[in-house]
Amino acid sequence: EKVKGWLDTVDNLSLPANPLDRLLNELGGPDQVAELTGRKSRQIKQYNAMADKYEIIYEKRKGENCPMDQINIEEKNNFQNGTKLVAILSEAASTGISLQADKRVKNQRRRVHITIELP
Repeated sequence: EKVKGWLDTVDNLSLPANPLDRLLNELGGPDQVAELTGRKSRQIKQYNAMADKYEIIYEKRKGENCPMDQINIEEKNNFQNGTKLVAILSEAASTGISLQADKRVKNQRRRVHITIELP
């Protein structure tokens, strides 16, 4: 009973989001942002109509048509073909990936590169 009380207390805490998850959610969420990282799961901000509020849920990263080990390639392709207009790239996934607007890709929009280093 005591442990359940502690777990309920922890569930009701309002903790700040992971910086990467917050950035992903603020830029439009996983439907609009290509995430190229080494992460297997993430915290997503989702509207709960029953409670009439936004909630943070944990979800496994998943691709539409690919296994987990190919998800970064799928996300890169989503960015390059213009399906997703924002890409978040971590150091873990950056090796060998090009997001340039070359003539072979559909998304020819100008790119803006912002580098953030977290402490």
